[in-house]
Amino acid sequence: MIALDYALRVTRELGLSGESSCVDQLKPLRVYIAVDGRLPGHPDHDVALLWTESHGWAIAVEDGAELTVVAHLGGAVEPPPRTVARWVRRQFTESSSSVLGTGQVA
Repeated sequence: MIALDYALRVTRELGLSGESSCVDQLKPLRVYIAVDGRLPGHPDHDVALLWTESHGWAIAVEDGAELTVVAHLGGAVEPPPRTVARWVRRQFTESSSSVLGTGQVA
């Protein structure tokens, strides 16, 4: 249940309801959170925030049932929810050519 609590804290920090999210508690633990908005460079795709206990956070775009990761948040696997939320918000404001995919900007 620790993953569920962590996912809920990140969801709240993003100002989302959590209605379109899920936690897969089978090993490895995984979290999926639907995020409102569109990413620069991907205007026709829904956006998801993904977390795994081994790789941490990533942002993916959805194409039907397929998820394509477009950026990873480097560093700790379980950073504070505020850190995750700031990183997610930055992804929505950066130009697609400046995102390096590790949470850093060129």
